[in-house]
Amino acid sequence: MKKIFIMAALIVTFTSAIAFANNRIVSTMYVVECNQSITLRDAPSVYANELAQIPLGQAVGFIENAGNGFYKINYDGLIGYALAEYLSADRSGVAGISGVVVNCRISITLRDAPSVYAAELMQIPLGERVSVYPYDETDEFYCVQYRGVRGYVLKTYLRVE
Repeated sequence: MKKIFIMAALIVTFTSAIAFANNRIVSTMYVVECNQSITLRDAPSVYANELAQIPLGQAVGFIENAGNGFYKINYDGLIGYALAEYLSADRSGVAGISGVVVNCRISITLRDAPSVYAAELMQIPLGERVSVYPYDETDEFYCVQYRGVRGYVLKTYLRVE
């Protein structure tokens, strides 16, 4: 009987050690490139159950690449899965401010660098909303994201909210 008890204790200990090792945080990542929050799920699938909403800019513990476009993460003690495209080790990818295109007739130019001579990426119509990256602004330009494309616009054409 004593041997069975010892064997059961060893199995529980070994299983707990494996589970702990599989949930060890490797690095810190930040929620980026979303409007307000991303979903933490119980499995690496967009159809899996929702565990929590993680706000834009929030730090999370990266555990492993789960494949299928998901990372396994720790958010405030909850272990789950989030889409990798919304997580970055670089905090400068946090767009925490919203802006609206103003002071133009039709549209403004989104450029690939903070210069009026930089290549044009696309036009952003008057009145459209963009996400502003406050860590990457210059004296004359805001770094913004519009429809998944990141670039630079002149500050005079954007009202930051």
